[in-house]
Amino acid sequence: MNMVITPPPSLTVRIALFEYGCCRTPPAVGETVAGTLFAHPTTSDRSPVRVASWDRDRDLITVDGGIARWEPTRGNPFDQPVGIWLSWHSDGVPGVEATATSTRVGQIYLGTTADPAGETVRPAERVERFPEPLITPAGAFEPSGALVTLTDLVLAEPTPQQITDYRAELEIARRTLHITAPPTYFGPTVADRGDRIAVDLDNPAAQIRNRPPGIGGLVTGVIRQIDEAVPGPAGIIAYRRAPAGTPTSDITNNMFVALVLDEPS
Repeated sequence: MNMVITPPPSLTVRIALFEYGCCRTPPAVGETVAGTLFAHPTTSDRSPVRVASWDRDRDLITVDGGIARWEPTRGNPFDQPVGIWLSWHSDGVPGVEATATSTRVGQIYLGTTADPAGETVRPAERVERFPEPLITPAGAFEPSGALVTLTDLVLAEPTPQQITDYRAELEIARRTLHITAPPTYFGPTVADRGDRIAVDLDNPAAQIRNRPPGIGGLVTGVIRQIDEAVPGPAGIIAYRRAPAGTPTSDITNNMFVALVLDEPS
């Protein structure tokens, strides 16, 4: 079960325009909102928060008003302005789940009369899904999401197991090669998911993506995906399952294999 924490009375967050432009209801005063809290670098004029602590083991930071996930590749949160975003598209990243009431809502526009690189926030009862540009004497300012103050927050931290599982998936993704090559490159017969095979990364017949630096020659790994890559109209590639054990010489199209490299011994 996630660890539920008791946050301070309010937290001001940003919600990117695409979040509600595609598939959710735009933020409105008095309505309940739920999502995942992420901390990102920001600028000093764009609602930064004070970072109180940084839990490096769990990739979480505590700020005035709550807690949020901090991606460690973004550096030290104490050394830069930090803002909080509410997202409905966490893509499996174990962030802090939040449920709250929107008590103040503003539509963000890029630019101000004095500073075209700044931003203008217009209070609103509800932000529009597809707002028009804000016309001013200084020009038209484009809409850029919402600024929302949240109260009655209920926050749930990710569990240690969720964090462990996510990091394991990241490690697997780091070692996963995406190889497109003639079928015989992968051996005399079609292998199956979960099979361990050997491939030559220096063979020019293979197109390889996500290849780690310094890795070459003959390597071994476990197949995570294996399909025939069938060309379609307009350059589209359709992936079709090839039965395991089929002679690769009988397959006329290239094959695609996602191969998780064995860890170095």
